[in-house]
Amino acid sequence: MPTIREIIIKPVNFKLKTPFITAGGKKSETHNVQIALTLSDGTRGLAEASSSIAMPTEGQDNMIRGLRSLIPEIHGKSIENYRELVATAWRLQSYHPTAAAAMECAILDAYTRTLGQSLANFLGDKNADIETDLTFSIASPKDLAGQVRRATKRGFRRLKIKLSGSSPEEDFERMRAVHKTAPKAVLLADGNQGFGLSQAVDFAHRMKRAQIPLVFFEQPFRKHDLRAMRLFRQRTHMPVLADECILTAADAVRVFEAEAADGVNIKVAKSGLLGALDIIQIARRFKKRLAIGCMEESKLGLAASVHLACGTGAFEWIDLDSVFLLDSPPPRGGFLMKGPKYSVKSIRAGIGM
Repeated sequence: MPTIREIIIKPVNFKLKTPFITAGGKKSETHNVQIALTLSDGTRGLAEASSSIAMPTEGQDNMIRGLRSLIPEIHGKSIENYRELVATAWRLQSYHPTAAAAMECAILDAYTRTLGQSLANFLGDKNADIETDLTFSIASPKDLAGQVRRATKRGFRRLKIKLSGSSPEEDFERMRAVHKTAPKAVLLADGNQGFGLSQAVDFAHRMKRAQIPLVFFEQPFRKHDLRAMRLFRQRTHMPVLADECILTAADAVRVFEAEAADGVNIKVAKSGLLGALDIIQIARRFKKRLAIGCMEESKLGLAASVHLACGTGAFEWIDLDSVFLLDSPPPRGGFLMKGPKYSVKSIRAGIGM
């Protein structure tokens, strides 16, 4: 098996089509880092780490420093020992998961290319196609209605709505505007840790009275407040999706044992690919539901998550829509796009970028 000959780390910046606003903050541009890992036989592995409002310590400079610190630890090592290389990345950069996860994705891209096998095939080969939702950041009910109208014309049938948590009435009016505009759309609300317990219960009761169904209410409370998550579930019976509070399989066990969530939103940027497989197994053991999400990756960064979703076939809700949020056309490769539908059917090796 070839060895790792060179690793290039490059900062990249992408403007967003419109400012992205959540309960955690606002951004108009994402500052990411791309990796090109070259093996001794010329095979390359590509990946991208994304900054995120939800993970403020994962800025571009920190990600670059973290990735560069890994180069001497894995340079010259055989790609055949990919598990050992991945473990090294996570051991040394556990406090910067986006950096560790990106290096892992580059390693596995290179490894599966040497096998002549797509990453989706390597991860289980369950499906060749998936369908993503589309995310809407915090906006007025009127603006949301217009955005939703345009999205449904483009074929999006599953919609994720960011909420503020500051006013149950205002958040309810946002959801009502979306539901009225697209009554057949399947909806998910994302609190991004912005709610208190009383506000979340008020919001849930308003939704119930209006008969607006939600597949999930995602991470309404601070990530360490498992008590609020448990009490909310008991008082409203609205399904809660854990996001920021689960990065590892151990986190998943802790959250599910506390009866704090009905499912988990797995993100490669938080957990890596192999870590995601472990969380999937934990969720299945606890009979919990599964979703997959993303940060603000370009198509290069998103490709590994698309392959994970296709390969495992594990996810009920797919939120891999960052390519639609960036103000730049997606490059070729990685997966085919037709509206909200993605396909990896034509990918023959690695992530195909």
